[in-house]
Amino acid sequence: MNVTFPTLIATLHVSLATVQWLTTAYLLLVTIVMSATAFVLKRFSFRALFFFAASMSLLGTLVAMLAPNFALLLLGRLLQAVATGLSTPLMFQLVFTRAPLNKLGLYTGFASIIISLAPALGHVWRIVTSLWSWRAIFVGVLPLLLIATLIGAYAIHGPALGTRGQAFDGLGLALLAVTFGSLVLTANMAGTHGWLSGQFGALLAGAVVLILVMAWYARHGRRRLFDYRILGNASSASGCCNILACNSSTLACPSSCRYTCKTCSAPAR
Repeated sequence: MNVTFPTLIATLHVSLATVQWLTTAYLLLVTIVMSATAFVLKRFSFRALFFFAASMSLLGTLVAMLAPNFALLLLGRLLQAVATGLSTPLMFQLVFTRAPLNKLGLYTGFASIIISLAPALGHVWRIVTSLWSWRAIFVGVLPLLLIATLIGAYAIHGPALGTRGQAFDGLGLALLAVTFGSLVLTANMAGTHGWLSGQFGALLAGAVVLILVMAWYARHGRRRLFDYRILGNASSASGCCNILACNSSTLACPSSCRYTCKTCSAPAR
């Protein structure tokens, strides 16, 4: 969506600080939903999760495609975020549980390519939106979603794996959501009011407190969304940093080039 920001700013009459929430809020909700999937993938069958994710994606795409204002467009993106937060772990879970061991790397690579297609095709959609409308992104995705839903209805089966009596860590998820939300708001406040502003300082202090509380809960809580100790592994930590750097550059470069350097990140044509 970041390649459509200039068009959306002019069409919906909003500022860059407002329109960026289409990406920021989307990624925030994807992260929160993904945090719950370790339990959800065991509690519900793959087929039920697939149909729920497909329904959220179709509904979100329709809402965004027909949105007359920014609020409804953001709502559509949030519905899509729920779908992405469920479908991405579901895809890898299907690969790890159904793919033959000698082809596990092949199918994992295919799954990674699917995820990478969205930012890779960003400039294609930028050209399309410049020739027609920002709604073209959702119009083009809608038939692909319908086809994927039909294929999934035929191919995805199997019972739930079972939670083995484990209860869902609702408090941990809420704490994680509030902590991540505070970090996003803190960064947004720095961009809006400056790094030395009182608003930024207050939010930063609150975010630090929330991080400490979350760290304490992760060590002493009876329930856990996932095992944070995996981040102590050097390979896992390095992989997380690499993914963060790649995704950050992919999202930030187009807007930075246009609004800071006064140039376009797309190749001349």
